[in-house]
Amino acid sequence: MTTNTAPGTLGRIHRLLRSNWLTSFGAALMTFTLLALLTIAVLHTTGGPWTGPYAGLIVALVLPILFALGLVCVPAGLFLYRKQLNERLAAMADRPVYLARAVVVITAINFAAIATLGYAGVSYMGSTMFCGTACHSVMEPEYVAFQRSAHQRVDCVRCHVAPGAQGFIESKLNGTKQLLGVLTDNYHRPIPTPVHNLVPARDTCEQCHWPEKFLGTKIKVKPHYREDDAVSSYVNVLLMYTGGTRPDGESVGIHWHVHPKATVEYFATDERRTEIPWLRVKKPDGSHEVFTTPGVAAEPPAGAAIRTMDCNDCHNRSAHAFDLPEQALDDALAAGLIPRDLPAVKRHALEALKGTWTRDNARDQIRQHLQKAYASRGQLDETTRQKLEQACEQVAAIWLRNNWPDRKLGWNSYPDLAGHFGCFRCHDGEHRSPAGRVVFGPPQSADGTVPRDEASCVRCHRVLSENENDPGVLETFGIRR
Repeated sequence: MTTNTAPGTLGRIHRLLRSNWLTSFGAALMTFTLLALLTIAVLHTTGGPWTGPYAGLIVALVLPILFALGLVCVPAGLFLYRKQLNERLAAMADRPVYLARAVVVITAINFAAIATLGYAGVSYMGSTMFCGTACHSVMEPEYVAFQRSAHQRVDCVRCHVAPGAQGFIESKLNGTKQLLGVLTDNYHRPIPTPVHNLVPARDTCEQCHWPEKFLGTKIKVKPHYREDDAVSSYVNVLLMYTGGTRPDGESVGIHWHVHPKATVEYFATDERRTEIPWLRVKKPDGSHEVFTTPGVAAEPPAGAAIRTMDCNDCHNRSAHAFDLPEQALDDALAAGLIPRDLPAVKRHALEALKGTWTRDNARDQIRQHLQKAYASRGQLDETTRQKLEQACEQVAAIWLRNNWPDRKLGWNSYPDLAGHFGCFRCHDGEHRSPAGRVVFGPPQSADGTVPRDEASCVRCHRVLSENENDPGVLETFGIRR
C-alpha cells in the first residue's frame, strides 16, 4: 500500500517557486547570487586578486543588482500566472498552498538577504578604495596624489559627501551621472577644478580644523638646489603669520579671511576661480566694503555667482596636490632620494621631467635621457651608474605621479592656490574701493618697477633668509641643517 505524505511548508514553497518559469528564474537567480557572494567572501580571505577593487565592485554593485532582479521576478511570476496557479500546483500536489503565507516567508528571507548585501554595498561604495580604484580610468591621478597627502587617512566621503540623508541621496544621484559618463567614456579630461558642488567647508574641513583657533606664527624652512654642476643648495626661511582669532576677539594674519565675524565674498569670471574682479568684505557691524579692478562696477552684475570665501578657496589641493617639477626635485634632493654628488643632476633631471613622454615609455625614456647626459660628460663609471640608476627611478616616479597625457593632465594642470598665485587673485594692488582704499598687494613703486616697502607682504609672512646657503637664523632657532 502506498501512502501519500503531504509536503511541509518548505515543500509547498518549493512547489510554488516551480509553478512558472519566471518565478523559477527569479529564485534561481537569487540562489546564484547568494552562492556567488559566499564564494567571493571565502576567496577574499585568501588574498590576491580577490581583495582588489573589482572583487569589491562585484560585491557592491553587480550582485545586489542581480539579487534585486530575482527578487522582482518571483512575485511578478506569481502575479502574472495567478490564474493558472492552482492547476499547476494540482499537478504537483493534492494539498492546497497558502499563497499569502508563502509570499510573506519568501519576502522575509529575501529582505534579510538583500539588506545584508545592501549594507555591505553601501559601506564599500563609501570606502577610499572604491572611490580611488573602482573607476581607475578617471580617478587614478587624484588617487595617486591623495595617497601622498596629509589627508590620506581621511575617507573620501568625509569631504565629498555632505552628512545626513540628504547628502547621501545627492551623492548617489551625482554618482549615477558620473557612472554613466565612465561607461560611455564621456567625461572631462582633466577633471575640472574646482568641484562646484563640493560640500561646504563648514561641514567638512571645520569638523576637524577649528577656524576660530589662534595658530599664531609658524616658521617655514624651504631648502632649494641650483642647477649648477655642484648642485649647490640654498635655504629660504620665513615666518608665516598664520594667525586666526586671538583670545581678545581680534582676527589677524592669513586666517583673517575666515574671521567668524567677518565675511569675504567674491565672484570670478572663469570656471577655475582664478580671475576675481570684484570682492566684498562684510564687517561685524553690518557695514561692508567693495573692492574692484579698474573698469568693474561696485555693484555685481545681475546673475553673478557670488561665493563666500572658505578653506577651499586657498587650500584647493589639500588632499590632491600635484607637484611642480622644480619643487619635486628639491624635495627629493633634500630627502636624499636623489644623490647630490651626481654633477648637475638637478639640471639633467629637470630636462628629463619636461620631456614629452607617454606613461608607457616614460620610465625608459627618462633613464635613456639621463644616461646619455652623463655619457656625454664622460662620467659613466660603475659608481656613477649605480647612483644614476637610483636617480632615474626617482625622477621617473616624479614624472609618473604628475603626468597622465591621455587625460590631458600635466605639469601645473591644477595650480595650488595656497601660495602667491592664489593670493594675487585679490592682492594684486589693483583692487580698489570707491573711497580709494587698496587691497594690499605686492610692494612696488609708483611706476611698478622698484620695490617700495614690505607693508603688504608682512601681513602674511616675513622673510628671514633668502637664497643663503647656510643662514645664521637657523642656528638661532637651533635647527641648522
